[in-house]
Amino acid sequence: MRRGYGPNRGLFSIEDVAAALGKLGDLFPSYQRFIPLTATAVLALTAYGVGAIFYPAMRDPQVFINIFRNNAYLLISAVGMTLVILTGGIDLSVSGMMALAGVASAALLREGWNAWAVILLILAMGMAFGATVGSIIAYTKVQPFIATLAGMWVARGLCFFISDDAIAIRDRTFHILGATKILIPGLSDPSAKQGDFVSIFVVVSFIVLAAAMYLTHYRRFGRTVYAIGGNEGRNEQSARLMGLPVNSTKVLVYTFNGFCSALAGIALAVNVMSGHGLYANGAELDVIASVVMGGTALSGGVGYVFGTLFGVFILGVTQTLIQFNGTLSSWWTRIVIGLLMLMFIGVQSLLAARKRGRGQAAAREDGARTSAAMRRRRLLILGGSGAIVALGIGVIAISLTRGPAGGETADTTSTPGSGRCELKPFRQDQAEIAVETGAVIAYERNGGPNCIDELYFIYPDGRIVGDDGVNKVEKQATPAEVDTLLAGIKELGWFTDEMYNTWHTPCKQCFGYYVTVSYDDQIKTVKGVDGGTDAPADYLVVISLLKAIVPGFTAVP
Repeated sequence: MRRGYGPNRGLFSIEDVAAALGKLGDLFPSYQRFIPLTATAVLALTAYGVGAIFYPAMRDPQVFINIFRNNAYLLISAVGMTLVILTGGIDLSVSGMMALAGVASAALLREGWNAWAVILLILAMGMAFGATVGSIIAYTKVQPFIATLAGMWVARGLCFFISDDAIAIRDRTFHILGATKILIPGLSDPSAKQGDFVSIFVVVSFIVLAAAMYLTHYRRFGRTVYAIGGNEGRNEQSARLMGLPVNSTKVLVYTFNGFCSALAGIALAVNVMSGHGLYANGAELDVIASVVMGGTALSGGVGYVFGTLFGVFILGVTQTLIQFNGTLSSWWTRIVIGLLMLMFIGVQSLLAARKRGRGQAAAREDGARTSAAMRRRRLLILGGSGAIVALGIGVIAISLTRGPAGGETADTTSTPGSGRCELKPFRQDQAEIAVETGAVIAYERNGGPNCIDELYFIYPDGRIVGDDGVNKVEKQATPAEVDTLLAGIKELGWFTDEMYNTWHTPCKQCFGYYVTVSYDDQIKTVKGVDGGTDAPADYLVVISLLKAIVPGFTAVP
């Protein structure tokens, strides 16, 4: 092999690079299965660290915790999806089940059902749905993609069979589940009931994660799951020949995934305090992306449930960086996640190619480890992965450097044709007049999938007046309810520095808010956007309290 610096010569040949990669892999052959998981963890923590450098607000521990608070439902569903993908399957019905769980819960609560009975019934419904889909896949040999796609449309259809409109949740138990703060030792002051905290469903999501890790790594059920997946379906046949319960394991896996999807739907409903058939639209893709970025191979048989935690974290960090930037569309999240998925799939393909190369090398009498064609293909995969990594880093760099500084705000309107609502001007002049003439709360909600602009005024005598620009609604609450609401808002730190203005361009399903509160000779207005992690945690709790008391509009403009 010639080397040199001549016009037709390079310092290294393709064979040299391939040999170097082979030697590097031989240094830690028993740890190669951890490469995707390690890469995911390093990438996630590095991305957050870079964000903390550019945006000082991200150094607040609560912002870090909010990533898990806002994505608790996604982590719960992704845990179930991990087991499905480990068997070599896929489940597209998870988003439909999330929406159905939310709509069914809201409808039953509206009819006066006990909240805990509703939760148990919804979880049982999810398990039954998953068992049905799993049985179809296991015993009738229908492809998982087709069976679960049909399941997704059935679940979505049932949502609109129950209700065409969103159903508000006003149940006290659900509000307690959503508003309860579990203070973190060392980051909070328990005596003052202030400081950094997690929500109940963050704890629930980590319990589900721990349970799945135990099942997959310490029980025979988990070993069977790994034995079924991978090797283009040949492992499943081998598992059958070994006498493993393949069909029943598949049914149990899809049943568990149905349970996780229903639980995720309840968590989402508690987060938004309503249920609608359009909620969690496209969430199945976020769930699958989180699993793949967590290091689980789409072909099955390879991966770790723990890696899914970092996959969800990467998605949450990407959303947070874009939201703190404030000028980029939320669709940049999809672009970055798509690039990262391609990168991880490339790494998985490279590792699989190395594994096949070793097997073929052992079978060859001449002892050759790999053919030249395989080396070139391996390097092509590696080079493509490197290019995708570079492109992804470039996108993240653009998102970090093009936006305003951490405390500045972005433009509040969207461009025509962007696919989102073009926000109407906020009516803060009307809010100021109403507060000056006796209203104690002015609450405006703008945007969302139907491009609404709702303005509510709450008065001390319990009178609530709403105006969406076309229709007007009124509701009579009691003065005691208004006093309780105001006291609760104050207790959440409304008049402290912990409640501050934030803004980013809302996504298609998100709303922008302006809230003015007048209480105990204090007046303060705070604006923010839901669906992100930049707003103070308690701000969205205040929004949920206001949603629970104001009347809804029967006609949407």
